[in-house]
Amino acid sequence: MARGGASHRLARMELSKSLPPDPTDLIDWMNGEGVLDLDWDFPVDGNLAEAGLDSKATSRLVTAVEDQFGFELGSLDLTKSNIGTPKALAALIASKLD
Repeated sequence: MARGGASHRLARMELSKSLPPDPTDLIDWMNGEGVLDLDWDFPVDGNLAEAGLDSKATSRLVTAVEDQFGFELGSLDLTKSNIGTPKALAALIASKLD
């Protein structure tokens, strides 16, 4: 479901630094941050690894999340159950913001 080409990239989306993100907004944000290039209708429970979340993209994701939300992600946070889908990632961020 990943789109090809930079012409489909969305404008950079801003998320609140203090409110947990909606998984759909998180998809748009990841596109804008250059973490992944996902289709606009990528499902919130879609597999991010299958969509291209490899080790390099995971590094970009960690940096973007830490910069946006102001907390650090440790190696124990970087599991498939925590970052495998937009919905899981949104839940991880929400737990860190509490």
